[in-house]
Amino acid sequence: MNIKEKPLTRTRNSPKVRAVDQEIEPEAVGQVEPETNPLAWLTVEMVLIALIVIVGAGLRLWQLGNYPLSDVEAQQSLVAFQLANGEAIQSTNYSPLLVSLNGLAFLLFQDSGATARLASVLIGTILFLLPLTLRRQLGPAVTLIASALLAISPTALFLSRTVNSEIAVAVGALMIFAGFFNWSDSGQQRWLYLAAGGVAVALTAGPLGYSIIVMFAVVILIKLAAFRQLWDQGLSLAAANNDIESETASDDATEAVDRFPAALKQAGLFLLAAMLILSTAAMFNLSGLSVTTNLFMEWVSRFTFQPRLDGGFNAVFLLTLYEILTVVAGLVGLTFALLSRDLLKQSLAGWFIGALILDLVMIGRPTGSVILSLVPLTLLAGLALSTLADNLQQWGQWGNEGIILAAGVVILGFGYIGLTGWLVRVCGADDRFCQLAWLQSVAAVALFLVIVFFFGFVQNDAGISLRGLAITGVVLGLIAIIGFGWRLNYGRLENLAYQPLAGIPASTEVIDMMDTLSEESLLRAQDNHLIDVTLSGATPALLWQLRNFKNVTPTGSIITPPNTTAVITLTADDEQPNLGEAYIGQDFALNSVWSPVGLPAKELINWLIYREVTQRPQRGNQAILWLRYGAG
Repeated sequence: MNIKEKPLTRTRNSPKVRAVDQEIEPEAVGQVEPETNPLAWLTVEMVLIALIVIVGAGLRLWQLGNYPLSDVEAQQSLVAFQLANGEAIQSTNYSPLLVSLNGLAFLLFQDSGATARLASVLIGTILFLLPLTLRRQLGPAVTLIASALLAISPTALFLSRTVNSEIAVAVGALMIFAGFFNWSDSGQQRWLYLAAGGVAVALTAGPLGYSIIVMFAVVILIKLAAFRQLWDQGLSLAAANNDIESETASDDATEAVDRFPAALKQAGLFLLAAMLILSTAAMFNLSGLSVTTNLFMEWVSRFTFQPRLDGGFNAVFLLTLYEILTVVAGLVGLTFALLSRDLLKQSLAGWFIGALILDLVMIGRPTGSVILSLVPLTLLAGLALSTLADNLQQWGQWGNEGIILAAGVVILGFGYIGLTGWLVRVCGADDRFCQLAWLQSVAAVALFLVIVFFFGFVQNDAGISLRGLAITGVVLGLIAIIGFGWRLNYGRLENLAYQPLAGIPASTEVIDMMDTLSEESLLRAQDNHLIDVTLSGATPALLWQLRNFKNVTPTGSIITPPNTTAVITLTADDEQPNLGEAYIGQDFALNSVWSPVGLPAKELINWLIYREVTQRPQRGNQAILWLRYGAG
């Protein structure tokens, strides 16, 4: 698919030349300045980029605070909240980059769940724009498709709307990748700065930054000769950009090498400065330096045989579950890349394969580690989808591939309706017709395949069948990922536990608990946040919810009855705290836990489509809110 640089407006009076104009003398004609179009920059490509930015940013900002913070999110946000309020930071388990950005957000805006996620929104927006920096190497069509896929990707969208370090590591990786290949093509210093900034972002974001370093190092070692040639090319171009004559740069390699270290030193100094600023919040959080240096040991500790409580599902499972279009198209693009002699495409393939391998062997992987595999896979999918678009533009016809697409949408839609009807129907033991109703979907797929191959047979062109099948798959895949993304990011909170990518989310009962406490505070202390509370044990999410309550007294265990109006305790083995008889309590679940393991076949299919089942999630950590009798 060729996106031409055509302006969307045309010059006035360009179609015709008036008769009066023909009588102008040659001297006068030579003196007339050509009329310039002030909107020449407004090309189709620019309009598409603007549309991607609007849609991608809008999806990330809309209902940003809809879900309460989970324990993982709250742990990061509490540190940033302490930094913004000038308090001593109590934790060493956080992302220095996120704390720096979120601390700034809390200074500029009111602290809330949405504000805590603004840094992720910014980082996620940068992520889907970064593929555009590879336009020169991959072409405008490939980069536009990749940016669009990342903008609406369920996985990238969810990680851009939650507090996590993995989305920032992915941004750093793509900055390194794009910066190096653009520098080797142009020798411009700004691309070295982009690559150096990517290293700083990746190494200050979280422990998975070292996965990026390892993957890229292995790819370079495998293709060492090709990368050395590319490096030398960058040296020569960098020397030429430093006002060295092209003849001298090509003939005197020693001078080129001698001139380059100056640019390398500048990039190195930029890297050190960026790491210092990002890890310490511009020197306002000096403890961030030690946390940054400990990220390597945190990365090593995740390679364990014992699953971690904060561990996530592997990337193969999550990609198949949420990114079906990107997976299928990306595997086709992976084949193209492996067969290609282009080093950049081969590097994308190596990045994807390396990320998958590291993800599989890292048993203690964080939930968001899937994004490291998704980014190169999306660029590979862009290669495949761009090739499909070129083939359709060159050989496709509405009378062939168009009919296949229309038939596929109608027939497969009919099969989908039949499948969902079977899923919601309760079949009796003797009702064979009801039990076999799922065969309607199988028949619909079979009928569609017959139509597909019929067109190829009649036209004596297998390409028609393949293109028709491919474009139908793309349309249905887009519908699928949009539906999955909507349920994941904007669905009801009580259904979030059914989403494997969400990890262990907060429960709806957390909101009920805070509403109850605020109402009692207003009733007893004439203010929503002035009730006196004794807190015996707490999770990060609970501490985040209590951050604005002024009279909270933490305590290890309750030995003697407290004198406060409210008491919050964590349940443990049904032990009752020593509160006396002056309190009445109500338990609330703080988070929800659920797993698809062990589901019957019919329930499993229903979950794969709708991401919910009849079985309710288990209640995770629980707290009891105790209130003193009377008005306190």
